[in-house]
Amino acid sequence: MAIWLNWAGELQAVAQTGLAFSKDAYDRERYDAIRALAAHILAEHFPAGFSRIEELFMQRA
Repeated sequence: MAIWLNWAGELQAVAQTGLAFSKDAYDRERYDAIRALAAHILAEHFPAGFSRIEELFMQRA
């Protein structure tokens, strides 16, 4: 498996966990940014595109 795919998965997992447990608005913004970064990484390598990947990430939260 490509290392970038592992990184994107780890970033998405950190973001999802942070969003699940964070109450602070500032922290939630940071975790949203991490989730978006993971989606951008995947969108560079998969034809689904950023919007679809971001949508899938949000469904997992």
